[in-house]
Amino acid sequence: MTQAWHRAIAFALTGEELDLPTSSAPNPGALLAQLADAGWARVRIAEHAHAASGWPHPVPDALRAGLGAAQLHAAIGATRHRLGLDVLTVLPPSRRIRLDADERRLAADVPPHY
Repeated sequence: MTQAWHRAIAFALTGEELDLPTSSAPNPGALLAQLADAGWARVRIAEHAHAASGWPHPVPDALRAGLGAAQLHAAIGATRHRLGLDVLTVLPPSRRIRLDADERRLAADVPPHY
């Protein structure tokens, strides 16, 4: 049974319902080629991702019909990874902070049997 894996993933990435062939399983490489043919190359998807609020877009129920939620989420993640869009904003690592007196007291507080 063929399903609309690529249509659902494409909607999550572009926010548009594109006329893509059905597929029995998600294939990020083939999907990216189909998206490029439809005018959604990696650069355009990246620009859209940075400009859109709430990206990736929620996939409508009609496109998700018959697709497992976890599998769809994993397929979207794999495609984002392939695009290099795992994370849109890279933050520096947090710096270590000094504990104040109260925090040191709480950290040292252990039960009597410890």
